[in-house]
Amino acid sequence: MSSQFRYLVYDIETRIDKALLNRVLYAGQGLDDEQAYQAQLAELAQDGRDFINPAFHVPVCIAAVGLNPDFEILKIGLLGKDGKTPRALIEHFWETYNQNRPVLVDFNGKGFDLRVLELWAFRLGLSIRESHYDKFGPRYRFNEEHHLDLHEFLTNYGAIRWKGGLNLFSKILGKPGKMDTKGDMVQSLFEAGDLFRIEDYCLGDAMDTYFVFLRTLVLRGVIDLGRERMLVETAKAEMEKRRAEEGHFKPYLEAFGFWQPDAESLP
Repeated sequence: MSSQFRYLVYDIETRIDKALLNRVLYAGQGLDDEQAYQAQLAELAQDGRDFINPAFHVPVCIAAVGLNPDFEILKIGLLGKDGKTPRALIEHFWETYNQNRPVLVDFNGKGFDLRVLELWAFRLGLSIRESHYDKFGPRYRFNEEHHLDLHEFLTNYGAIRWKGGLNLFSKILGKPGKMDTKGDMVQSLFEAGDLFRIEDYCLGDAMDTYFVFLRTLVLRGVIDLGRERMLVETAKAEMEKRRAEEGHFKPYLEAFGFWQPDAESLP
């Protein structure tokens, strides 16, 4: 098994910087930070939306799955070598990226995850390697060599629209997808001090992203179903090991399943 670090599959979870939101959007209106936050949610709801501008998001968790060139898992982990502060998370991510130059793999990363990570590098005064900004580098929308956004790939870069996101494709593959914890719960979980549940949820999303990545490789003819099954079995064993050591993945593994062809869709 190669130990070369080639792919970084990742997912982030965030909370809202209510103080910044208040200073920028509600300055001089006499609102406290919580009132400003609730006012923003109400304004979005009037337009049928519920998602606050990524510039106001603060990372609270980054889950990462490191892969070798053969798509085998080298490590499943949570970033933040020096703690769980936004700075610790962001510095660890960009340090890993700058040093190893992996291919980034995410789901809607070009629309959210990577944008938040870049904005926080800006906010903290961190440098990202120069090649990141090349004309056809990782930030280029149609680049799959350095950054594979599975959402972009599976929608043919917005040519089609569908609801369900990562949850849809995960469940097609028999994986848990969304369970009891969902993204819109992260703010309240953070405020309640339940970081473990956020991290467990984030790790599950990172693994769902990995499994969708593997099926995308099958779709592209890079690997076959037999190889995919072997990689999925190995990944399950890695998750079981982490559950035994650190307690993560318990609900995920209870809901875990292997892909089975849909009999109703077969001729």
